[in-house]
Amino acid sequence: MPLDSARTFRFVEASGPDLKFLETAVARFNASHPYLLFSGRAVSWIRARANSHSKLITRLKASLCEKGPASTKQELRAGIKRQSRCLIHTAFLALISDGETKADALHATRAALAQLSGEPSWKTRPVIKSFLDCAEIAVAFSLAYDWLYHEFSDQERRVFEDSLFRHVLAPALAAYDDRFAQWPKRRDNCTLVSNSGILVSALAVLGRYPDISRQLIQKSLVSSWNVFRGLAPDGAWPEGPSYWSLAMRYAGLMVAALESTLHYSFGLADRPGFAQTGDFALHAVGPFGAAFNFGDSEPRFDMAPLAWFAHRFGRPIDAWLADQYDGWYLPFTIIWADRPKPKPSGIQVPTGKVFHSNNLACFRNTWSSDPAAYPVYLAIKGGNVSGPGAGSPPLPEDVFLHNQADAGSFILDGARQRWIIDLGSDDYDLPGYFDHGADNRSGSRWRYYRTQTAGHNTLVIDDGNQIPDARAPMVGNCVDGDCKWAVFDLSAAYGKPAGSIWRGAALIGRQVVIQDEVRTELSGKIVWAVHTSAEPILVAGSVARFRSGDDRFVLRILEPAAACFEIGFPPEPQVFPIADVRQLHGRPLFDGNGGQVAELPRRVDDEDRRAAGPLIRRLQIAWPKGTRRLTVALLPDCDDDDLVLPVTSLDDWLARRPVRLASYSRRVSWITAARHAARGASTGFAPFHSRFVRKPAPKRAVLR
Repeated sequence: MPLDSARTFRFVEASGPDLKFLETAVARFNASHPYLLFSGRAVSWIRARANSHSKLITRLKASLCEKGPASTKQELRAGIKRQSRCLIHTAFLALISDGETKADALHATRAALAQLSGEPSWKTRPVIKSFLDCAEIAVAFSLAYDWLYHEFSDQERRVFEDSLFRHVLAPALAAYDDRFAQWPKRRDNCTLVSNSGILVSALAVLGRYPDISRQLIQKSLVSSWNVFRGLAPDGAWPEGPSYWSLAMRYAGLMVAALESTLHYSFGLADRPGFAQTGDFALHAVGPFGAAFNFGDSEPRFDMAPLAWFAHRFGRPIDAWLADQYDGWYLPFTIIWADRPKPKPSGIQVPTGKVFHSNNLACFRNTWSSDPAAYPVYLAIKGGNVSGPGAGSPPLPEDVFLHNQADAGSFILDGARQRWIIDLGSDDYDLPGYFDHGADNRSGSRWRYYRTQTAGHNTLVIDDGNQIPDARAPMVGNCVDGDCKWAVFDLSAAYGKPAGSIWRGAALIGRQVVIQDEVRTELSGKIVWAVHTSAEPILVAGSVARFRSGDDRFVLRILEPAAACFEIGFPPEPQVFPIADVRQLHGRPLFDGNGGQVAELPRRVDDEDRRAAGPLIRRLQIAWPKGTRRLTVALLPDCDDDDLVLPVTSLDDWLARRPVRLASYSRRVSWITAARHAARGASTGFAPFHSRFVRKPAPKRAVLR
């Protein structure tokens, strides 16, 4: 059992990784291959379990039909992923198979390792200064070398070991020692993936290169310690759910490799928030499978990393989520199979959760995804900087590459739809897309609509951008009962003194309230804005009505009386020349300069392509002069004829009395009744109950 395997979740901050045992652990190391993720004693058990998993075997055998190096027609990033995943699959298939299948898999693995060994560099994209691309290949290469060590000749082993030294170890040591290099100091997914690839490579050849491997393990641990700090205290990842998936995949691999090789994680496994990070993956997803895709994150992501978290920390909810997965990461779910076997009906999860690690609040009225249960989901975020040292200006290394100027932005699901949407990322090949500027606010990144404040569901002041790295904290919240709410101080995001601009978000039964208060005199223009892909039925005065198929969505301005809705479209996408092909992130490199790249269309994604779905509209309110408060009710699949929501101040919310539920009959129009009846009763499974039990429709909430 690892030395730090105690399952305690206390928030205890330490100054750095526990390195006093590292030199001793390396000196005593004498393990024989395989030892990365599992020992030789576990191979027979892994074989038996893997060969009983038909989906896994089908997927692994399909990898034998994949071609070698990535085609130049592929996007570079996609090619790197495909190449590394294919190598893991063929190596694992060779490990668990016999006969002709084993021979074919071993041949494919040998060919891939030989081809990679002959490459001049594994850093495929010149624009990537970190070891992101190199690390993904390095992990796959190291695992294949370790798992199949006894299948290779002495000469092959030496070639592969020398390849890891040349492609990873030597350049990594130079990078860590470069005082001008920023990536080892950052706390984003690129740094974590880079550290993981370097550390796993160092462990793979620890017997051959003990000195440089020890140095790299130490430097990787120190850098990763800083990255893990961003998870404290409750596990949210600041770059959004899809980058959480990438980061935690390699965080789990890193810690698992340390514990299987040196039997100690040097404190990483006990970092505050790390064990509980599955809560973020759970609560960041709405009832219909789309996540709150803030920053450059995507609305869809996989829960694959939770296989290791469930294995290591024994959390039933992580195990349940991991068991739903059947993608490329399946071999690791076999390796990390010692996890709970929970029944959905036995898992109790709150319907409200706040994450102080990322100033994030996620509320829902039910865990059922059945439309007949009328699920409503509201998620909202504050500023991008949080954690220890909140009183001091952020350092450059605290800025996450994938953050956007989106403090106060939110999304809303209900009635089978995402009514209020986050536009997500733009094309990574746009010029300067990741250029935040020397001051983290003036770079080219902030000229693109999807990264700007104007492209989000928040307040826009004087047509300007927020300060992206400002601290806009959550100042109060309640996650209990039928009334859940959170209040954020957005002042710093607009360069104003603390307490100047507050935003509150509440889920009251199935009704949502967004309330903004300007507490000091602001002379500029303020615009309240949201984005939706729904079709407008009526936008007039204080009411806006939308539909999507048979579903309806209503917004109503509760205060002030002078405010009114306006609807339009976001500005047209801009087109930019490609000045330097070396700065491309995704497109294949080509000879010479030239070509153009455009912002993505103002459309939502469809199932297969980015920005190929329905048009996006922008609904906004011009803040009336002299007004200190703007309150909007958002009603997914609700009738608002009998809406009674008198407004109270956010100070009352913070006193934990923003609403009182009143029990009076709910009037339902015959149109709504017919629409709901047409859906029929459900017998599907809800996420956390063995079978959905239909309940009476919730009563109206009255805000007093």
